[in-house]
Parts: sequence; C-alpha cells; structure tokens
Amino acid sequence: MVTGDVSAAALEDLVRLCVELDWHRPGGDGADAGGGGEPGGLASFLPRRQLGARLGGPSLPLDIGYAESIPAGIRNAVILRDQHCRWAGGCNQPAAACQVHHTRHKADGGKTSTRDCVLLCTFHHQVVIHRWGWTLVLNPDGTTTAWNTDKTKVLHSHGPPARPG
Repeated sequence: MVTGDVSAAALEDLVRLCVELDWHRPGGDGADAGGGGEPGGLASFLPRRQLGARLGGPSLPLDIGYAESIPAGIRNAVILRDQHCRWAGGCNQPAAACQVHHTRHKADGGKTSTRDCVLLCTFHHQVVIHRWGWTLVLNPDGTTTAWNTDKTKVLHSHGPPARPG
C-alpha cells in the first residue's frame, strides 16, 4: 500500500498509463457502462484513492456527450496520449503548438471524449481540416487516417499492412 504524497512525476506517469490502458479496453473512451459520468477502468483508481495515496481534486469525466469546447480533463488526457500533432501524413509539432480537435461533429453523432478527440497542430487543424475540408479519423488501433473532400488523396499514419507469407 502506498502512503504519503505522490510526486508530480509519478502521478503524471500513472495518469498516462491509466489513460493509455483505458483507451485500449473495450469501449475505451474512459467512461463506465453505467452512464454515471465517472471515469471507468484504471483511470478511476486515482480519484477514488484506491491506490492509497492522497490525491487532490475531483474526478473528471472523460466522456461528456458533446461540447463546443474541450474540458480540461479531456484536453489533458488527449495531450498525454498524443504528445504531438497526430496528422495522418506525419507531423512532429509538439503538444504546446497543438489544439484538441473533435474528429466527428455534433451533427454527425460526435462526442467530446478521448475517443473522439485528437491533437492537431494549428495548420492541420485550422487550415487542412476546417478551411480545406479534409476529414481525419482516429482508428481503434490509435492510428489516424485522413482524406480530402473528393477522396482522391488518402493518408495513413502507418505503413500498409504486411503481406502474408
């Protein structure tokens, strides 16, 4: 059992691990199946003090339905997960130069959650997505795919699948 205060670095590592593990579990948007708005899975251990450490602050939901702006809890989780621009064609702009983007608009059933938000640099977010009309999706395996309005150009954040044999 852990006793005493937890260092900021250790807490950051724990949160990063919890967000990453919650992301990969079924329904990995960080929300529990009960719909109570509390984070589920490992991320819920920290605020509920199940690790025995004294931690300040309330539990923050990682799925809130849809909001025009990204709440701090979701923004921080996306920044910890992505760490740089996730543009499918490749971009290494650091998180400090990026914005959190809803991958699906409210009108299309999008949610404000870690599953439906991604970190993009200002150019890829404001120019490529919003001005030029490209679409970016965050795939279940954590990769991204993007395409232009007439789907003549498709970009993947990973190489093609390996050929069998």
